[in-house]
Amino acid sequence: MWAVVPIKGFDAPKQRLAEVLSPEERGALAEHMLSDVLAALSDLEGVVVISRDEEALNKARWLGARVMSERQPGGYSAAVRQAGEVLAGEGVDAMMHVPGDVPLITPDEVAQIANLSPAAPGACVVPSRDHDGTNCLALWPPDLFQPAFGPDSFHRHCQIARDSGVEPTILELDGFALDIDMPDDLRLFCAGGHDCGSLRYLHTSGIAARLARI
Repeated sequence: MWAVVPIKGFDAPKQRLAEVLSPEERGALAEHMLSDVLAALSDLEGVVVISRDEEALNKARWLGARVMSERQPGGYSAAVRQAGEVLAGEGVDAMMHVPGDVPLITPDEVAQIANLSPAAPGACVVPSRDHDGTNCLALWPPDLFQPAFGPDSFHRHCQIARDSGVEPTILELDGFALDIDMPDDLRLFCAGGHDCGSLRYLHTSGIAARLARI
C-alpha cells in the first residue's frame, strides 16, 4: 500500500491558527507535522507528497518521499484524486490518504489500515475525533471513487463507498483522530503526554506555555 499526503505549503499555512500562532510559527509547525507524519508512514511500500508549493516538495523529497506537483488548483480532493489516478495507472493496488496535520499517528495504526487487505474493491474510512472530517481514506484500488473532503466528509465518504457497491471498513484510531486545525486542537495536542517532533517544537519554542496562559 502507498500513502498520499497532500500539503498546501509552509508559507503561513493553517489560517485558522492565526489567532494563536504567527505566520512563522505556523510554517514551522507544518514542517514538523509533515516530518512526524512521514516517519509514521515509512514502513509502507511508498509515500507520495503532492503539493503546489516547491518548498514543501523539497522538504518531502529530503525526507525520502516521492513528490508530485498538483496539475491545477483544484483543491484538496482534486490533489488526492490526481495522486490516486497516477498510482492506479502504475499498477499500485491500494492507497491511503493521510493529511499532513495528524502528527500523533503511529506505525502500528498505519499498519492496521494497510493490513486490512480486503478483496478489491474496498474502502476504509477513519474519522476525525468529532466524526465530521475524514482523517484517512484508504481505497482498493486507489481510484475506486472520487474523494470529497470538507465538512461532513466522513459520512459522505461512507455513503460514496456504498453507492460504489462497497461497504466501508470504519476504524477509530486515536492518532488519526486529532488533526491540528483549530486553536482548541492545538491546546489539546499540547496538553497530551505524547512524544513527537511537533510537540517538542511547541514546548521548546515556548508556544505550549504561551497557549496555556491564554
